[in-house]
Amino acid sequence: MPCEYKIVLWRLEQDAHGYPPASVEGLWAKRTATGYQVDSLPFYAYGIAPGDIISTCEDGEQSWFETLQQSGGASVLRIRVKAAADVEQVRMALEEFGCPCYAEPAVRMLAVEVPPTRALDTLLYYLLTQREAGNLDFEEGVLRHAIPEELR
Repeated sequence: MPCEYKIVLWRLEQDAHGYPPASVEGLWAKRTATGYQVDSLPFYAYGIAPGDIISTCEDGEQSWFETLQQSGGASVLRIRVKAAADVEQVRMALEEFGCPCYAEPAVRMLAVEVPPTRALDTLLYYLLTQREAGNLDFEEGVLRHAIPEELR
């Protein structure tokens, strides 16, 4: 019987400054009837979120992302916290918003999942005010939620 979970690799494009710090990211995915369902939160890969159904191609022992077959509806944000001492505080605030996240304290970065059942407005307002205060910066890894008109 084939393995239910496997690591799927994404090729990453590095910019002139060497970001992201790797050329490949691996995410766990679970076998489904139609492909694999992403079961990890990406720190660097764009256009993918937990719950997405993907297809893969095999290259020897390695599985590579091929296509997105179906969106799971989640958004992914990446947050870079300015002060290392604030990483845990930001992580706790995000989880209070109902957004699971993983922290990488060494680089003061958090990968955040916004589940499809959560609204984006309160979280986005928090992030925008924290960015304006100079505490953090953020980007969208994939944005599948509508941005409220008053926050555009």
